[in-house]
Amino acid sequence: MAYQTVQSVEKALAILELLTSQTLEQNTITLAEISKSTGILPVTARNLLRTLEVCGYATRVSHGHYREGDRCMRLFRGEGVLRKLREVAQPIIQTTSHDLGESLLLATLIQNKRVELLRCQAKDDSLICPQWSANEKCYQMRTTRTLLAWHTDKQLDTFVKANGLPTHDDWPQCNNSLVKLKEELKKIRTQGGCADEHGQYAALAVPIMTAANEAVASLGCYAPLSRTDKPRAAGIFKMLHDCASFIQDRM
Repeated sequence: MAYQTVQSVEKALAILELLTSQTLEQNTITLAEISKSTGILPVTARNLLRTLEVCGYATRVSHGHYREGDRCMRLFRGEGVLRKLREVAQPIIQTTSHDLGESLLLATLIQNKRVELLRCQAKDDSLICPQWSANEKCYQMRTTRTLLAWHTDKQLDTFVKANGLPTHDDWPQCNNSLVKLKEELKKIRTQGGCADEHGQYAALAVPIMTAANEAVASLGCYAPLSRTDKPRAAGIFKMLHDCASFIQDRM
């Protein structure tokens, strides 16, 4: 006996998948774009979005612009893409941290907030999986800067709208200027990540890319300058790239 599928459920799932893919890329999506991409009539898409919004699976950011809701994020991120990323990354990050003798961290951006996914402490090779913790000083973090360097203009504008421009304390070279921020991000992208100093540390971070050439996460290391000269910093930067490539190949 052949069973019929419930078309309204199929349509709702199609919208959920679309919202999830856009949020991973730091985008919102309009009702018209949802209708065009899914083939669902605008009036039907609107009703489904309202239902998903009430249930916590969609969020209306502004008039006519949507992204995934908190329940959708936990469902797809916690058990989907980011769970797989953590599982793939854990052993290679642990090995690389041990070989370097330095702590490493894996971070991403979700709904324009910095989220730490994984930390490996060099002193004992221990792994820590933070619970969706975001850092208020996001612009100071080289992992954030590296992720932003691969943002499109639209994605960057959305991030700045949500977080403001970096202050002088956050990023002296930018100092509340969008033009200077874009210049600094271009430099980071050109050199393949962040490789500078932050206080008494060599601050290093590289992107983990998707097949579509988008940065899904960033791998970072803060190595004390007391034991890290420029050649060693360059060596760590290369090892981070090797580690990121290993993770990418297995995603």
